[in-house]
Amino acid sequence: MFKILHSADWHINLHKKKIPIEWQENRFKLMFEKLHELEKSCDIHIIAGDVFDRKPEPDEICLFLSYINCVSIPTFIIPGNHEATKKGKTFLEHFNEDAVITNPNVRLFTENKRVQEPDWPFAIQFWPYGEMQLEKLPEYISGDVLVAHIRGEVPPHITAEYDFEKLRKWHMILLGDIHFNHRYQDYGAYYSGSPINTHFDRDESKKYGVNVLHCIDDKNYSVEFVDLALPKLLRKTIKTNEEMVPDKYHHAVYEVMGSIDELSKIKNSELLDKKVSYEPSEESKLDLKDLTLHEELKLYLEYLKVADVEGTLKEFNDLKVV
Repeated sequence: MFKILHSADWHINLHKKKIPIEWQENRFKLMFEKLHELEKSCDIHIIAGDVFDRKPEPDEICLFLSYINCVSIPTFIIPGNHEATKKGKTFLEHFNEDAVITNPNVRLFTENKRVQEPDWPFAIQFWPYGEMQLEKLPEYISGDVLVAHIRGEVPPHITAEYDFEKLRKWHMILLGDIHFNHRYQDYGAYYSGSPINTHFDRDESKKYGVNVLHCIDDKNYSVEFVDLALPKLLRKTIKTNEEMVPDKYHHAVYEVMGSIDELSKIKNSELLDKKVSYEPSEESKLDLKDLTLHEELKLYLEYLKVADVEGTLKEFNDLKVV
């Protein structure tokens, strides 16, 4: 049985807002450990685009290479849309030009490539994102498998960027782009999803991981989803009388809900994402009846506890607002 480890959409980024660098780096290293463990029982690893979230910083390239340098099975990478610089181009071209990847087990394709090895049950056609943009669809050869990075339709808001009917001939298509694991409609097309969540989730139960395909040939295979169970980015909603508690495993930020009065007493912290005001209490309502614009502004500034109300009013008056 030929086994393919299929992953995509790692989105390596150590410098996102509200995410501690050390926590994020450790999360990727834990992901690498789990991928290496899966490699032991697989024949090849296919990474279907968006290894990076955007053009990487040096520390992000080093992090990527810390994994790639230790890969022990044939591993194939194609660029995704986040690695594109312009139509048909990707910054990953420089990785090949500058020989950044030195592990002979790893191959990065920035152009269409068909690979067939003697011990494989099929050939694999790699179709990078830039080639898809240029409408350079590989010619279908019976028995081949296709690897691509394409956005499929996710109703009701996301439309497909490519006509999937053109891919109907392929019986096995391994995809990147969409971050949740699923088979695409009635095609033999599978998104592995991202192995980690790249945005803050409200639902801690969501699963992220990779696919392992158990193959006899391009028509006879099964797809197994493997939940990597890695630390998650979480957004929690609480009321002002509840405590923001640091999470030792996941990285959680808090959305605090309350009246304007209550929220004004909440101090900023690394755990605070935002304050959300709901229907104001009677105490927080301002009586603006029969007041001039100047009087309304003064009352509002006093309500907000602005340090220099008179100075702010003077600046307002200097604007000569009628």
